[in-house]
Amino acid sequence: MKQFLRFCVVGALGFVTDFSVLYAAVNVLGLGPLAGRIVSFVVAATVTWKVNRHFTFVQQGKGSVREWAQYLALTSMGGGINVIVYQAWLWLTDHSTLNLFLGVAAGSAVAMLFNFTISKRAVFTRAA
Repeated sequence: MKQFLRFCVVGALGFVTDFSVLYAAVNVLGLGPLAGRIVSFVVAATVTWKVNRHFTFVQQGKGSVREWAQYLALTSMGGGINVIVYQAWLWLTDHSTLNLFLGVAAGSAVAMLFNFTISKRAVFTRAA
């Protein structure tokens, strides 16, 4: 349970990162909501990989490009779930800042349990 709570804290950091990058991508760089969401996911996943590695799953060392790529690939499935929920939210609403935020929140909540399980069982194993 303690590990899951830590994962949730890291997830909150990932959420803030995800939305901040999305907001900048859409409002500063002029990307569309989906393109901005893909960029924000990769940045947020990189942040959560690094923090989860040292805080949630307590792995020694700096990590590796291979581990990061595995984490990104596996959590991309959760990311896919996240983006589908996000797109469905935007399909049902407008693209206001509030709805971008709520779409990210809804997608993150749905994908969180999946990502915790896949991280614990496939990425941050003791043998990693």
